[in-house]
Amino acid sequence: MPVRLGVIADDLTGANDTGVQFARLGARTIVPLVWHNLRSLGRRADVLVLSTESRAVSRGVAAQRAKVAAQALRRGRVPAVYKKIDSTFRGNVGAELDAILEVYSSPLIIVAPSFPPAGRAVIDGTLRVGGVPVHRTAIGRDPAAPVRQSHLPTLLRKQSRRDVRHLSLEMLRAPFFRLRRSIQAWREDDGCLVVADAVTPGDLARLARLIIREDLQRVVVGSAGLAAALGRALSRRSRRYLRPAAVRSPILVVVGSPNPTSLGQVAWAERHGLPVVQAEIREILAGRDRFRMELERTVGKVRTELTAGRDVTLTLSQRSRSPSGRRRSLRPSASGTLSEFLGSATRRVARGQKLGALILCGGDIAIATCRALGAEGIILGGEVEAGVPWGRLLGGEHPGLPVVTKAGGFGSPGVFRAAIRFLRRPRPL
Repeated sequence: MPVRLGVIADDLTGANDTGVQFARLGARTIVPLVWHNLRSLGRRADVLVLSTESRAVSRGVAAQRAKVAAQALRRGRVPAVYKKIDSTFRGNVGAELDAILEVYSSPLIIVAPSFPPAGRAVIDGTLRVGGVPVHRTAIGRDPAAPVRQSHLPTLLRKQSRRDVRHLSLEMLRAPFFRLRRSIQAWREDDGCLVVADAVTPGDLARLARLIIREDLQRVVVGSAGLAAALGRALSRRSRRYLRPAAVRSPILVVVGSPNPTSLGQVAWAERHGLPVVQAEIREILAGRDRFRMELERTVGKVRTELTAGRDVTLTLSQRSRSPSGRRRSLRPSASGTLSEFLGSATRRVARGQKLGALILCGGDIAIATCRALGAEGIILGGEVEAGVPWGRLLGGEHPGLPVVTKAGGFGSPGVFRAAIRFLRRPRPL
């Protein structure tokens, strides 16, 4: 069966939480980490999900990576592309979209980052997280990709060469003949971007039906929320998918995201009995000798917990605070060093200890860890909870190892405990 859809995401956790929306409807969905064998993988997949790892790089680099991904899918005769964007609009959205549209043309492109299960909604063109304009949240201070403008049409006009329109909530919920009239008028702009309001799953379902009725699915832009709605609209098949086989060996949770949500989740898990090993950021960044010493110390402490049969969280010490009370930002190169550290630590632990599964939090950490283990990709299986997918590693040193991935800002307070329970109890959902 040929690949029916390609997804291009800018980080691995986003790739997974979008790909799983199609996997849960019965589509065999693969997230390759290396692209040289896409043709071969394509013979085994309905949906291919590519991660460009471009959220925190320059506009030019991001555009080039997105174009290479689109060209790879085009060579594989993939007919349509879903451009997955962060539900808080971090990254180089406009530049990447312009690059993809050089490869895949479309008369009109719907852009809808809303993801109601995670509290992300667009109202009057303004992206809100938990009811707060995104630039006023922690996302506005994100060390790698801050969002400093909440009005998306304004932001996208700065990022893209394309004309930008706004589909209001009132217009979206109007009778379909009125909605269609606006869409047909915008089509004349030839490739304009339409930022769509959406607050509820019903709004996203209506958008998905609009995309299909107006034959706009060649290029669609959105978060996991619109992907789920589009998947349901395109396929009436659904299936009961199983949890992975019962995991008996200890589980390693690796958390590298500085997002306050993730920090709260680690604290919650620790209060409820999950041991935590903290690697010291100052030591990791103090040169290669101290990097190696901290690696040895950290790996030893993690192995002690696992050898005793205990699940354990590996994370980073919290950054110091400035006089104003805010956490000090890290230089851009530091993030790569920290990801390398956690990936290397996980590889060393896995080589000397049988792991039951991995739970990875943060896109940079997830990709660094999977690559450190030599994985070729992830075959997606389902979700632990909204926005928290699980799958199995494809190839590498630990083929078939169950892995749960989570973006920093996603998940309930007890998500790590929930994921561990999920992995321990194999029963139909």
